[in-house]
Amino acid sequence: MGISDDDSFKEIIDSLQYFGLEQLESEIYLMLHEYGPATMSDLAGKLTIDRGRVYRAMDKLSELEVIKINNSKVKMCQAIPPEKALSSLIEKKKNQVAELKKISKHISKDLETITRPNIEPENPTFSLIEGRNSIYSRIGKLIQEAKQTVYLVTTTEDFLRMFQTAIPEKISIATKNNIELKILLDSEDSLLDEFCDEPNFPEVRIGKLPSQSRIIVEKETQLLMSGNIKPTTSLTENTESILHSSSPEMAENIYSLCEQLWKKTKHVLISNS
Repeated sequence: MGISDDDSFKEIIDSLQYFGLEQLESEIYLMLHEYGPATMSDLAGKLTIDRGRVYRAMDKLSELEVIKINNSKVKMCQAIPPEKALSSLIEKKKNQVAELKKISKHISKDLETITRPNIEPENPTFSLIEGRNSIYSRIGKLIQEAKQTVYLVTTTEDFLRMFQTAIPEKISIATKNNIELKILLDSEDSLLDEFCDEPNFPEVRIGKLPSQSRIIVEKETQLLMSGNIKPTTSLTENTESILHSSSPEMAENIYSLCEQLWKKTKHVLISNS
């Protein structure tokens, strides 16, 4: 019987989700807290899962300062005391909110110059997606399922990193469905020609962005918007977050901002269509 099957732990595991921990991460923390330090191999054996999943979970927990891993030859993992661990998680949540507030100030200034008719949202939804892998997965989903024009605005570094994911395949699907995709980046890079040199690849332009962040928006439909992008190259970066909204009004306002940014870019980097 797994630790998540124990009724005494179910409520704790459910509660830890509010702090950004997935079920496996919560199980590992509770196991280390109850039984004391253990190796990653020991944890994989007790949880009856492959070590790769344990390693990925441990990297995130260590990054979140919920556990600590020693640097000896046989790496031992130890749980941080609950009060200190939860305080660390709360502080990181505060930092994420602060980042979103910071980017919202830049966007608000640009939106003040744009006048749009009021659009009454029909049961709009808002959600926060955490972890770089999850963010890229959601970006790919939006692009693949889009019915109208999509703007993808991000840093060149972030865009090149997307080629390690399924996003290029999703872009190809959208193109075959005759969905217009406009990509706006902040700088040129020789790798862009290599990665984007495909028939009918969407138009890519270089321009000045309001900040080092991501905006992916489908006209009048939905949007994804994040705070500043972390400088790390890892796809398993788990301290990033992105806001998803299905509010037509919010999507239309951000789409208008992207239109203004697009018009200011005169240099067309790639246009194979």
